[in-house]
Amino acid sequence: MANWIVVVDDDLSNLKVAGHILSKNNKRVTALKSGEALLTFIRDNKPDLILLDIRMPGMDGFETFRKLRSLENELQLEEIPVVFLTADEETATESKGFEIGVSDYIRKPFEPEILVKRINNILEKQEKLHHFQDEATRDKLTGFLNKAATNERLKVMCRKIEGYLMMIDLDSFKLVNDLYGHDMGDKVLITFAELLKKNLPEGSTMGRVGGDEFVAFCSAFTGENDLKILARCMNEQLVEKAKELMGPDMEIPLGVSMGAIYVSGPDADYTDALALADKALYNVKQKDKHGYAIYNGDTVDEKGNDTTGLKALSMILSERNIPDSALSLEKDAFINVYRFIMRYLKRYNRSASKLLFTLCPVNEQHNDIFYEACDNFCEHIKDHLRKSDLVMRYRKNQVFVFLTDIKEFAIAQVVGGIMNSWYKENGDGVSISYEIENIEPDLSNDFNTLWIAVVDDEPLNLKIAERILEKNGMKVSLLNSGRELLDFVKNNIPDLILLDVKMQEMDGFDTLAKLRAENSEISDIPVIFLTANDDESFEARGLSLGAMDFIRKPFIPEVLVLRVKHAVELIRLQRTLYQEVEKKTAENERLFIHVVESLAQAIDAKDSYTNGHSGRVAEYARLIAKKAGYSSAAQNNIYIMGLLHDVGKIGVPDHIINKPSRLTDEEFEVIKRHPSVGSQILSNIKEMPELASGAHWHHERFGGGGYPDGLVGDKIPETSRIIAVADAYDAMTSNRSYRKYMTQEKVRSELENGKGTQFDPRFADIMLKLMDEDPDYQMREH
Repeated sequence: MANWIVVVDDDLSNLKVAGHILSKNNKRVTALKSGEALLTFIRDNKPDLILLDIRMPGMDGFETFRKLRSLENELQLEEIPVVFLTADEETATESKGFEIGVSDYIRKPFEPEILVKRINNILEKQEKLHHFQDEATRDKLTGFLNKAATNERLKVMCRKIEGYLMMIDLDSFKLVNDLYGHDMGDKVLITFAELLKKNLPEGSTMGRVGGDEFVAFCSAFTGENDLKILARCMNEQLVEKAKELMGPDMEIPLGVSMGAIYVSGPDADYTDALALADKALYNVKQKDKHGYAIYNGDTVDEKGNDTTGLKALSMILSERNIPDSALSLEKDAFINVYRFIMRYLKRYNRSASKLLFTLCPVNEQHNDIFYEACDNFCEHIKDHLRKSDLVMRYRKNQVFVFLTDIKEFAIAQVVGGIMNSWYKENGDGVSISYEIENIEPDLSNDFNTLWIAVVDDEPLNLKIAERILEKNGMKVSLLNSGRELLDFVKNNIPDLILLDVKMQEMDGFDTLAKLRAENSEISDIPVIFLTANDDESFEARGLSLGAMDFIRKPFIPEVLVLRVKHAVELIRLQRTLYQEVEKKTAENERLFIHVVESLAQAIDAKDSYTNGHSGRVAEYARLIAKKAGYSSAAQNNIYIMGLLHDVGKIGVPDHIINKPSRLTDEEFEVIKRHPSVGSQILSNIKEMPELASGAHWHHERFGGGGYPDGLVGDKIPETSRIIAVADAYDAMTSNRSYRKYMTQEKVRSELENGKGTQFDPRFADIMLKLMDEDPDYQMREH
């Protein structure tokens, strides 16, 4: 198979030349134009070699190399050899590259023969290195990792990957060696290894740590049943294979015993976990053998100890195989969790949101069908929420949702996503309504004690900052890395973060970028950078990422304290002003709606037979939008559009609007101009351009033939299609000079007949469902 080479250079001509030379020499080539593109690419791809240009804008080769090695370490990837590309002849540059670990340098412009030979030399060396590494880490007999390699690899895996760590032992294996000889013993061990590899899922890690002792780690197992099946299969298959090797009369009680423990999270320690798995194995050995046990704290070891340490207890309590969905709890368990979270939110001033979804059957739906839909909706909600959100089935038809640490603007997106995807996947078989209650942090509390998080990989700097800040009455949390900070703010909201720029693995700039990318309150925590660098470009880059300020190191106590206090006071002032602005904005919105409602009433007053028409259309349109899964903000917008949809009638003479008899063709042409007139009037409101579309196209027909533009289907704006249904419904359910309002049966028939021709079928169906929920016929003119 061809070797895979990635070439990274911001110069397109260099990429083309390198690609041509390497492709011609049977190499697979991928061309990338920046260090950022390489780091993204490496997450899902494993090339054999990287050719990396040194001089690139934004992120140069040296910085890219450092971040590549950090990423490989984070993702537990084997280091990919890197060759620097450069036109620079300076030996200092070359020396710097070799110091940080590059494999070689290749000069530009490329000499084809030299380029290919250097690459082939590196790939050959890499292949030999892999061979030597494999020789040094493999058990010769079984092909598994040897003891040293097993310990080294699993120390890392247990901290980064959740799964079951198993200690496995062959029962009565000594008798095989004693009765049949060591050659037969080796054959049994080889057979056991083949069976273990066959029965464990792909991706599991297996090692031989003693004569007949093995360790395995499996992230694919989801629970005890998987271990039970593994133990049964291994015992059955091993005895069967052993009899093939030693004859059907073999009577040695050969078998497999396993002790296991579930490990998860960065606090998991391989050595401790292995000792606990060994305790579980000891219990199996003391009982019937040929089985398995999971360490649960009740296990007794060889010395008779039955106490449990803190690390062991943490492993026992850790959550197994966390699903990528919200946490669902029964009512009793949910109540305690809910009360604890409410205390936590109040104590730490965090935001959250409560939702209650209520489902109702449509028409005379059978209970079994309806409750099955309720079950499916509950699962649908869980799958569309985060792992940190909570779900409780309060009643068969009600689901309570607790959204933790969420910004108010995101709530509408969450609800809209749930509703839209449900209706798209399942149709309108049930009617769904919801209520929302937001929990906002009380920014007036706890203003006296400032809480500062200091992030620096230099312990001395942390201690100095802690002493200065605590001496001035501030609460201080010390963190050693950007990764620690990102974990810390998941459960803590300090007033300010002091963040060192130059740190190993993840520097301050990367840390701040990840912090600002969070879709929660933590993205708004103010940050001041700490640096000993006077380079203005550092400061410009930090400020562009959203840092408030820079503080130079070494610290001057008075300057540090004053800048911190000034920054926090400024942030608190901004928060207070933000709350005031939000309050005033809400007041202005209410005032705006009152003004629009008054204008709509004035428009309706021109027509003695349509009094209240615009208000009813607006309300019906809002109900349709809600059923269609629109967010609260979008529902409010369509309500306003409904109020103003007939504003163009201002330009229609009163004698035509109020004519009691049938309109002439000329008079109807005048009436047909009101959508265009209304659109012209509303187009002046630049802040809400969608208002004009509601007025302009609410008389278009879904199948064509409407006015003023004769649009068809999806060419008609969706909001206009909603208003068209609401407008027609109110026209049919209102009194006119020539008739009384229609019966519900007649209205239903008109809506059914108009689906696909006059009305968008989706919104016509929603209107029909609203009618189903209105058996007393309250939705009409009274």
